[in-house]
Amino acid sequence: MAIPSRASFDQLPLSERLGIVVFEGTFLATRFEEEDTVNLYHMGSFFAEVYYDPEVNHLHHCRTFVRKEELEDYAVYIDLPEL
Repeated sequence: MAIPSRASFDQLPLSERLGIVVFEGTFLATRFEEEDTVNLYHMGSFFAEVYYDPEVNHLHHCRTFVRKEELEDYAVYIDLPEL
């Protein structure tokens, strides 16, 4: 299955978006926001974040973006050893 454009992707029901992200996207990183675990995926021409509530074991939101500035939330979770 090919990854749809961001505009088409955003119009799909949540269950379809989650399936496409998990099976077609490239996992990049995880961050934590309040009670949620947020996983970041690269989708070719855009990024997708999948929000997971571990307390109730539920994927409840999928957000897309293209701006590089929105990746800054993940910077605190990157640890590079001394070179």
